[in-house]
Amino acid sequence: MTDSITINDTTTVRKRKTHRKSRLGCGNCKIRSIKVIQPNRFLSQPPILPRSDNLRCDESKPSCRRCHASGFTCNYSRAIPALQLSHANVLSLSLHLNHTTSSQTAQANSLVTDSIPKESFLRPGLQIPIVLPLQGKMGTYILQPQDYAALSRFQTRTGESLGNAASRKCYRKVMASLAKDHPFLYHFFLLLSLLHDAHLSPSPPTPSQQSSLAFHWYHATALLSHFLSLPSPSTNLSSSHRDALWISAAILGAASFASIRTQDPSAAWPLADPDPASDLDWLKMGHGKRAVWSITDPSRPDSVFHGILDKTPMQHNSFATSAPIPPDALPKAFYTVFNLSSSPEGILTNPYHSPCSILATLWNLPIDDDNVLYFLSFITQIDPSYRALVEEKDFRALLLLLYWHSLVMHHDRWWLRRRCDVEARAILIYLERNCADDENIMELLEVPRARLERGS
Repeated sequence: MTDSITINDTTTVRKRKTHRKSRLGCGNCKIRSIKVIQPNRFLSQPPILPRSDNLRCDESKPSCRRCHASGFTCNYSRAIPALQLSHANVLSLSLHLNHTTSSQTAQANSLVTDSIPKESFLRPGLQIPIVLPLQGKMGTYILQPQDYAALSRFQTRTGESLGNAASRKCYRKVMASLAKDHPFLYHFFLLLSLLHDAHLSPSPPTPSQQSSLAFHWYHATALLSHFLSLPSPSTNLSSSHRDALWISAAILGAASFASIRTQDPSAAWPLADPDPASDLDWLKMGHGKRAVWSITDPSRPDSVFHGILDKTPMQHNSFATSAPIPPDALPKAFYTVFNLSSSPEGILTNPYHSPCSILATLWNLPIDDDNVLYFLSFITQIDPSYRALVEEKDFRALLLLLYWHSLVMHHDRWWLRRRCDVEARAILIYLERNCADDENIMELLEVPRARLERGS
């Protein structure tokens, strides 16, 4: 702030107000060049900051307001590193497995002794980018020995769960090649590998493991958002960069589906409300992947994925969702409960027609490693109006989701099975409680109930 002083009625001199500098402010705020607000000793309450002061350090303890809002550990002491994420505020997951096989337990116990890979592209001291809470600013993170071990597990174990049987070997080579030029991909590889560790472990993750998972998840999401927010990324980014973004979206999609906060169906959505809407993030990711596909177009001739992804439903609409559903493709009660019509107008205005059409195509098709991506089209091609009904816990929308979960839950892919099993049981309980007087819905519950019993 300044005062104006008039001299000889003609000259105006602006004099800057004096202010005291504080040496007691938060170290993070000093690094980020944020002014420190001096408390008024005559006020019993802290001052209400005007809008222009929102970026100033208020010296609150144990955490200043700016660090708390940015998700950092406030560092008044030199013992705390600068700009260290407060992981507990970024992500909190409950990943305890109630039942594991002996082979899974042995694998989990061997994780700490995994050898560090010797691949040339994982050179010692590799630095990968991180996002700082300063507009347009980037920092770096140096990979630690435990990170190299986790990347080794990604190469030899977790990466095997992406793609299908035909594309798996190509996927591994492509991801390794892209990471050489785009080190930010290591955040995505690490988060999925660490999430896989948690799924295999017979005990809950340690605070250190949760912090590491949260760190890489946070920066993976922030980096993907950063690149997608650039003006015209489909034309401004290189071909290789666009391929890297597609891999990023694919991994985040798997991670969001794998992250379910409870193994207890009675505490899972829809019986329990989302906390905070994280249980339905996988729905948003399904729509998000289609948006990323349109930007990156990994089927283009100059893409490393050209030919590898040629038969994915993301590229070709493999389901005739705008066509009438044959009268014998689904159980008879489906046509009554979901008001399935053969008229063009009835198809266009019915939010249940598209998911019913996909289920009709998948109905008699056993899921396996070759066609698993085909089944995932239910997520990527989900209609926005139907997605809104799922979020509102509409009974008929949940019934269709229950059927899809019961079709997929028997596949052994780790990032699919857990959510499908837990949410299917939760939806079944929810519908049994709320639709007991609807004979048609209760009749349709018999098929997924039988499938869940076989899977238990």
